[in-house]
Amino acid sequence: MKRSIILLIVLIALQSCYYPVRKDYGIYSKSLVFSKNKKWLINNINTDVNSHHRELMNKEVLQLFNEMSGGNASDMKTAKSENIIQNYIPSDPQPEDLEVLKNSSDYNYLVNVYTFKVRNALDNTIGVQSQYKSNETFAMMDVYDIKTLKKMYSFKAYSEVGIDKDQKVTIFTPTTEMMTMKNFRSLIKSVKKNAIKTDTSP
Repeated sequence: MKRSIILLIVLIALQSCYYPVRKDYGIYSKSLVFSKNKKWLINNINTDVNSHHRELMNKEVLQLFNEMSGGNASDMKTAKSENIIQNYIPSDPQPEDLEVLKNSSDYNYLVNVYTFKVRNALDNTIGVQSQYKSNETFAMMDVYDIKTLKKMYSFKAYSEVGIDKDQKVTIFTPTTEMMTMKNFRSLIKSVKKNAIKTDTSP
């Protein structure tokens, strides 16, 4: 009997934690092509998560692109310390921003990752709710071809958790911080799963 109660509690907790991550590639291909002679610049991640998670994001993106490209990826910090990059590159770069990179560096691609907490009505609350409330977040990765000055890849992972009126918010209800990290990890998994590796330029 005691075992059944524990199992029931675990099942309720797991159900509360489950929510889908929806994916949108827009008009772009799911796949990024990695060849040994192409260099990737990872821009500073624009995110509203805490400093610990921000650090994890930076580490995981750089690690991913180094793994996929055979060590041909650098983050902005490294590029600036080596005096390769002088200017700040925005999360939504204009052609003139890419032109600067094209003329001042030998990078082929710019990778931008950013996240946003759209709604956080369930954060810091618990118990029965008097009205519908939701948490909603997204994470996005854009990749630009520096040589052509054009975006070549875009992937958005987003999720929403809603609690109806008279329903309970529990300790198992996902926070926007947790949801953002789950969305972010979807970006990483997608790049790895759909990557095309080649020894020569495509």
